[in-house]
Amino acid sequence: MIRNMLRLFRPALVLSAAACSNAGSDLGPRALPTNAITTRAYLDRDGSHTFTAADTLFPGARVSIRPAGGGKAVQTVTTSITGTARFNNVPLGEYSVTVDQASLGDSIGVAAIDSSGVRVMIADTNTNVAIRLSFPEISIRQARLLPAGKRAFIRGVILAGVQSFRDTTSHIVDSSGQIRLTRVSLRGGLTGNTPGDSVSVLGVASSRAGQPTVDLAVVSRFGQRPAPIPLPLSSGTAATASAGTLDAGLVIITGALISDTSTVAPDFRVVGSDGSGPITVILDGNINFIRSNFRPGRTMNVRGVLVPDGAGGWSLKPRDVNDVVVF
Repeated sequence: MIRNMLRLFRPALVLSAAACSNAGSDLGPRALPTNAITTRAYLDRDGSHTFTAADTLFPGARVSIRPAGGGKAVQTVTTSITGTARFNNVPLGEYSVTVDQASLGDSIGVAAIDSSGVRVMIADTNTNVAIRLSFPEISIRQARLLPAGKRAFIRGVILAGVQSFRDTTSHIVDSSGQIRLTRVSLRGGLTGNTPGDSVSVLGVASSRAGQPTVDLAVVSRFGQRPAPIPLPLSSGTAATASAGTLDAGLVIITGALISDTSTVAPDFRVVGSDGSGPITVILDGNINFIRSNFRPGRTMNVRGVLVPDGAGGWSLKPRDVNDVVVF
């Protein structure tokens, strides 16, 4: 009988033992899974649209995560000296990442957030988000209209390399127009840039000799295209840069009869005309032209970039000795 009674109570004993083994399991707070979103903000200094050695991490940006459908920020964190803002204990769900423009300053803006829509769907995860900050990227046409002192990026193709001219200028073109770069420096250890270089330029809107320029221009090269083809012009049209519309442009004049020469140290000036009006050609002191070849009565074909003279006219500057043929 005792054996039968034990057999009857055995399930109850097992249940009681199991209950004892879990005793206290519901006492106190449970450990919650940690879900994190980590953002890193950087300033795209070379306009490459990717993080490179030229770029810098950006502290002081106020970054928020918000419900994907809109609404108030769930959390707001300021980026550290490493550009990092980490959001801890993020509830499962979908979020957007935003940056407070006021924390970036007047000129810098958010160029891209690689995962502006973030889904936190699995516990104990960390989602990484890159935030690319940049100065505005505009066309050359827009750059020519930019108020003085504004900083911006332009992209285009080099018409004349900075090494060609002693005044540290370069010329660039895109589909909207062309412009001079002044006080140029080059990134990446380059010693020069050549016609056809595909570049981005960070600089400040300015002017020289009455025409817009991009000053303190920092040039980053990303590739090489075929050398740009100069636009054929008459000497008279070149002298006005076609009423100013071709300022900084690359042109070619053929059959210009030399009428005068002069030295304006360290440069050499040659005046010629194809019959439509005179144009002054400036042979830069940086370039080893044989100046004795440029005698009145001879004829020249000359390529170069148009540079304003500050008095309402334009001169033509060849970029190297191969830009001029005298016969």
